Amino acid sequence: MSPGLTRGRLLAAGAVGAGVALGGVGVERLTAGGDHDASEPVPFYGDRQAGIATPAQDRLHFASFDVVADSRSELRDLLRAWTEASARMTRGEPVGNAARRLAPPIDTGEAAGLPPARLTVTFGFGPALFERFGLERSRPAALTELPPFAGDELEPDRSGGDIAVQACADDPQVAFHAVRNLARIGRGTVVMRWSQLGFGRTSSTSRAQETPRNLMGFKDGTNNIKLEDGTALAQHVWVGPADRPEWLRGGTYLVARRIRMLIEVWDRASLADQEATIGRVKDSGAPLGEHAEFDPVDLASKRIPADAH
Repeated sequence: MSPGLTRGRLLAAGAVGAGVALGGVGVERLTAGGDHDASEPVPFYGDRQAGIATPAQDRLHFASFDVVADSRSELRDLLRAWTEASARMTRGEPVGNAARRLAPPIDTGEAAGLPPARLTVTFGFGPALFERFGLERSRPAALTELPPFAGDELEPDRSGGDIAVQACADDPQVAFHAVRNLARIGRGTVVMRWSQLGFGRTSSTSRAQETPRNLMGFKDGTNNIKLEDGTALAQHVWVGPADRPEWLRGGTYLVARRIRMLIEVWDRASLADQEATIGRVKDSGAPLGEHAEFDPVDLASKRIPADAH
């Protein structure tokens, strides 16, 4: 490997960090399968929120909001309005149909005529929200502020937040439309703290999906837990049926991180250096020394550098 070509230099992590709890009661149902018809909606209501173990879509709009209202009733009314609007949008419907000539339209309109594009809208609560509204007893013990990690360059104005909204779809305009309308509905109750657009599916959450490639050209997410792995999901993803708080059972935790990729440096590295940095063959995705993507990783063989990704 060339001197100085390390994963730490190529991936400057931590431009944004946010930890949230994603509740699992009375929200979207787990969906199975790989490629889907964009006209077929992902159900909003169900046992668990969609957008977690749903087959990954191609586009993302992630937004973090701060609550500026002072009362629990205002927060409760907002969440009810967001729930109704999200259920409509995941069906491919506008958030409202009333036409008022002397007032702004209820729906911003840019998704009119577009299919649902497998839109999912997933909500999570940040740790500060519980303190501000006197809900400490309902706060999960594991939901705490993340400490800075080595290499972080955290920006306070682009980190954290009270409520996280993750909109995923196979059409970027559908995902944007969802967050735009939720922000509009929440005006006066919440303000957007930061947001992040995502393009190109960069992970697989189902065995029916081929492992995609990241911007470094390598397959990414080979060993991700898949939605077909019920036992692994129960152990590593879903909050258990006996865990507390009760409202989070069937939900999970999310950490969002923005990663800076120094692709100018990467593009000057040789193929051998790139593969040594990642620890896999670029073409096949196989571990170094193996032949296929899902071959076992043999760290004892010394064929994979100790500092490989």
